[in-house]
Amino acid sequence: MKREDIIALGIEDKDVLDKILALNGADIEKQKTSIITLTTERDDYKERLEAANQQIEQFKGLNVEQIQQAADDWKQKYETAESDYQKKLAERDYNDAALAALSDVNFTSKAAKSSFLSMLKEKQLKLDGGKLIGFDDILTQAKTDDPSAFASGKPAPKFTEPITGAPLPEITKEAFTKMSYMEKLKIKTEQPEIYKGLTQK
Repeated sequence: MKREDIIALGIEDKDVLDKILALNGADIEKQKTSIITLTTERDDYKERLEAANQQIEQFKGLNVEQIQQAADDWKQKYETAESDYQKKLAERDYNDAALAALSDVNFTSKAAKSSFLSMLKEKQLKLDGGKLIGFDDILTQAKTDDPSAFASGKPAPKFTEPITGAPLPEITKEAFTKMSYMEKLKIKTEQPEIYKGLTQK
């Protein structure tokens, strides 16, 4: 390391320069690292001191009551921000748990799922290990109260026209219940397995 390199590090004292130049290469690098570390720490302390001085200047024009009020205001702001943050975390965790619980539930429409999800949020069930306590009971009751909102999870049966083989419109259980006796009898005779699926509860 040259004298100019050491001076560039901010060291100009002749005795210090001579001592550094007398060191071997490894020692010089070690010394250089130490100097850089000390310089960084010095700059950090300077920034903290400047920030503290600025804060002190702000308080110089205040009396004790004003300082106390300022401290109380900052405390209130912090507590409010912390409370809001915790509420958002709780809402996120609850929503994640609700969506996870509904992953295996089949609804007949997006509106039905949205309605059930809103009701689930209003219940504010307790969370335990990421799961909603009491969810199964609420789901069972909802299926009893409004069975049309839930699908069986099985694909709707498809029928084909007996002559052309062309697919007929899908028939849901709701549509099946509105069929005439002869239409139901025809399905029972020609498609007994499908008829069984439509008549099962």
